[in-house]
Amino acid sequence: MADEVIKNEEIEKDLAAAKAQAEEYLAGWKRAKADLINFQKEQEKKQRDIIEFASASFILEILPIYESLKQALLHADKGSQDMATGIRQIKKQFDDLLKRLGIEEIKTIGEKFNPDFHEAVGKRKEEDKEEGIILEEVKTGFLINGKVLEAAKVVVNGN
Repeated sequence: MADEVIKNEEIEKDLAAAKAQAEEYLAGWKRAKADLINFQKEQEKKQRDIIEFASASFILEILPIYESLKQALLHADKGSQDMATGIRQIKKQFDDLLKRLGIEEIKTIGEKFNPDFHEAVGKRKEEDKEEGIILEEVKTGFLINGKVLEAAKVVVNGN
């Protein structure tokens, strides 16, 4: 019987140690879970901040172009002869902005039709031109860092 009492005491000690270890693991798991949740919230906030900063940077790039357009319209209302020059300057500002953003126009007229870059919206036959050559650009297409952002809509030479 003394052996049973000793065994029961050992079992109770082992059980108490196991319970203490289980509570320690549970508390550690709860801390780790709370840390993960806090980390995720911090990352989401950082991501929102980055998007907000990128948007602000983009807007700052566009504002001078907007101002130039406003000035061109002001001169147009006054009957200025320099309106075409002003509009060319605004287009140049947009071209420069697009270039800085890695955006470029897809070449079309006179180029061989390529379905990776062009969308044929019509066909027309011109005898003096090679079959499959683009005759007209209906809508400009754009690449961003060499990848198609929007395909160019074109009229192709053919039947």
